[in-house]
Amino acid sequence: MQNTNNKLILGAIAAAVLSLSACGGGGDGGSSSPAAAATPTPTPAPTPTITVSGSATPVSGDPLAVIFVPQDETSTKSTGHSIASNAFPAALQLAPSNGGYTQLGVDANSLVKLNGGTVADVAGNGSFAIGRWTNGSDSIGNVSANQGAHYAVGKPLTLIQDLTLQPDLTLGPKRTCTAVANTLPTAVSGNYAPGRLNSATATIAMSGPTLQTVSLDISIGSDAHATATISGTILNGVFSSNGVLHHVEVLGTSQTNFYLAFGYAMPTPSSGDVTGVVVMQCQ
Repeated sequence: MQNTNNKLILGAIAAAVLSLSACGGGGDGGSSSPAAAATPTPTPAPTPTITVSGSATPVSGDPLAVIFVPQDETSTKSTGHSIASNAFPAALQLAPSNGGYTQLGVDANSLVKLNGGTVADVAGNGSFAIGRWTNGSDSIGNVSANQGAHYAVGKPLTLIQDLTLQPDLTLGPKRTCTAVANTLPTAVSGNYAPGRLNSATATIAMSGPTLQTVSLDISIGSDAHATATISGTILNGVFSSNGVLHHVEVLGTSQTNFYLAFGYAMPTPSSGDVTGVVVMQCQ
């Protein structure tokens, strides 16, 4: 009988030991591992925003004429993004808000885009639209608040040669052009606040037709009247003449009342190279 009792006692002790082991008792060796720390969910970066200052009627038609003066263009050097063309597909020229264009390009592989920032100086009447990318970044790089990537978009127009004699016996009539819209001139260096276009005029000889003269007067920094005069150039493309790199396109629907879009990178006495876009009405 005593043997039987001993066996019962030993069996109870073994069961208790097994129970403590299962519960993690019986010493440090049976303690459970601490729970792994939760991995924090990364906070997504804020989406860059684009604001538009001004408004314009987006230009309809296909193709479209486009001028683009990038923020890194100088009076002596164009870049791979320097544009003046009258054959850009309308579907790639995007103006999602108030007529401010944020994408330009001839094909999907050569688009220039505003990633975030401001489209300033927006203006236009449906025949043209202009603006300046600033205070953000585009597909070329950063653009400070003092810099600008300037554009003009419009209805392309091919002028017809006119060989009739003027009353003064000169060959062919002329059209005189005066400024109706412009972006603020900006220093390529970004060291000066955006300036002002004081005046812009041009003369087109319809016998070519050719762009006979363009005269610009701007103020920026300590330059109250920085001037440039360009003479004897053609009406479609990016060219250098008289120390000024310029972009030229003719816009509109009338042979007698049309627009001249003119982008420029010009030197100034104190502020360095300055860029901008001006649209002139020609009659």
